[in-house]
Amino acid sequence: MNNILNKEELCRNFSDVEMRSGSRMLPAIATLVGIIFLVWSSNVGDAENLGAALLVVAIALLAFGVVKLIRPSRELVYMATGEKVVRNFVSYEQEMRQGVEEALKAGDLERLHSLASKNSSAPLVTVTYVTRSGSLLIGQMLHYVPYEYQPLTEPIVHRTK
Repeated sequence: MNNILNKEELCRNFSDVEMRSGSRMLPAIATLVGIIFLVWSSNVGDAENLGAALLVVAIALLAFGVVKLIRPSRELVYMATGEKVVRNFVSYEQEMRQGVEEALKAGDLERLHSLASKNSSAPLVTVTYVTRSGSLLIGQMLHYVPYEYQPLTEPIVHRTK
């Protein structure tokens, strides 16, 4: 049985969903601004508080920029529409299994969220991947057994476009 808990497995099982690296423009700008602030903080002179504040901001911007340049964020994209795909992970109590499975098969996200358990360690979970417009919904119900999630259903797909 397929398990789409992680993004890589989802992309292997569904060719119309692809993982892309995010833009490196923002990290490059953050790195550049961090370097400018770093130089500026050393040339402030008498204003020690301003120099210290600029140094803290410079270090934060440099750290963010360098980390994101080395390891850019990756996002899922639905190829048919070009939309970003968002992953949701929701927990349920065991006695809700029938209702959760029906809602998942119907593609009813509102019902799935209304059934959600307040207990984050509940043994039954759903993982869903959806687009903002609702053109794609891929979901699967899983059960937690010590140290792993085992699928209870095959992935269920709803496409509208």
